[in-house]
Amino acid sequence: MRSLLLLISCIGLGFGLAKFDHDRRFSGVKNLMGSAKGVSTEAGSDAIQSEVQKLNTQKVGKITVVNGAELDFGMMMKGTKRSHKFVFKNVGEADAKIWFKASTCKCTVGKFTEATLKPGEQTDVELEWKAESVLDDFSQTATIGSDCPSQEELKLVIRGRIGQAYVFDPPAHSVGDLLSSQQNEIKFRIYSFQSVPLQIGGGQVKDSILSKKVRFEAEEEVVIEPGQFPDLADARRYTDCKMTLLPGLPAGPLNLDLQITRRAEGGPEEEFLFYNVRGRVVTPIRVIAGDDYNETRNILTIGTAKSSQGIKKSFMLSIRTDDFPGDPNVRIAKVVPEQLKASIGTPKISPTQRIYPILLEIPPGSDPVEFDGTFSKDFGKIVIETDMETSPTIPMYLKFRLTED
Repeated sequence: MRSLLLLISCIGLGFGLAKFDHDRRFSGVKNLMGSAKGVSTEAGSDAIQSEVQKLNTQKVGKITVVNGAELDFGMMMKGTKRSHKFVFKNVGEADAKIWFKASTCKCTVGKFTEATLKPGEQTDVELEWKAESVLDDFSQTATIGSDCPSQEELKLVIRGRIGQAYVFDPPAHSVGDLLSSQQNEIKFRIYSFQSVPLQIGGGQVKDSILSKKVRFEAEEEVVIEPGQFPDLADARRYTDCKMTLLPGLPAGPLNLDLQITRRAEGGPEEEFLFYNVRGRVVTPIRVIAGDDYNETRNILTIGTAKSSQGIKKSFMLSIRTDDFPGDPNVRIAKVVPEQLKASIGTPKISPTQRIYPILLEIPPGSDPVEFDGTFSKDFGKIVIETDMETSPTIPMYLKFRLTED
């Protein structure tokens, strides 16, 4: 019994000391409600309840996205752009301010930066996005800030699928070596994933020389039956195409983009598809220049020299008499840069071939010049012409450097 009485006495003494210390520390200190009176449990509870009631009756703004904060656009085609306007409306009882905060990399906000909406007012926030890659699950977001309670951030979401409008089969064409003396045909097919007709028109290449040697034909398009091509289940129609390369293509690497015209219904008057063909054109004319000539890339390396010395380089052209028994009338058509001079010597004629010596020269004392071939524009060039129908032009690219003394 004595132990129990002692325990109760200790508990009572501890509670009393704690109450005394609490009152001593907080008396005269402003409480959360701004009062300088001492804080008591009853007083604090009443003040907090009063403040909550005050906040509940205060007028505030409230934002809603009228047409929904998420957009599923379905399917769009790779390489195209789209936009959508989200309508923000203040349905609260006080002014509401909104502003742009952030967006993901493929999604941009148009002209919108910020806006203050009075009760009942609304504004558009336009998002723009581009379909750069084929994706089954494309999703982008934008974040709009707000000064409305519990609406510090409003997230806009766009999602859908990115597909291809067209597919080439094969995707591109590598033809290897082509004889310029022969006609060559390249066949391919265009699959369309759109419901509207393909309406393929003509085809052309922009290069003025190649354009005269390329012909394009497209057959009538065919509507695809369900299950006809399991690997292309979404394809709607196709058309078979043929590109003909006529004799007389210039010698050297071939890298052409065939521009195919499509006449769209209910859209732009024309759109263009591009089909790439690569290879190498081989002619009856052979360049003889040893290791300095890269036959695959059609590049002749002249070398490096000082301006005071000038630079010279000779090579030969060989034409078989079986390919052209008469005089082919070999001549220089063009040389770049203008400091570079080119001349053709007297041909050596044998029963089987004609060999033409050609000299390239930059005279001593010429201004320094550099064509190192780092980029496509960093080459010199010589174009040789003949009367041969199969080899009317022979372009060659040149690498050289003439430095200061």
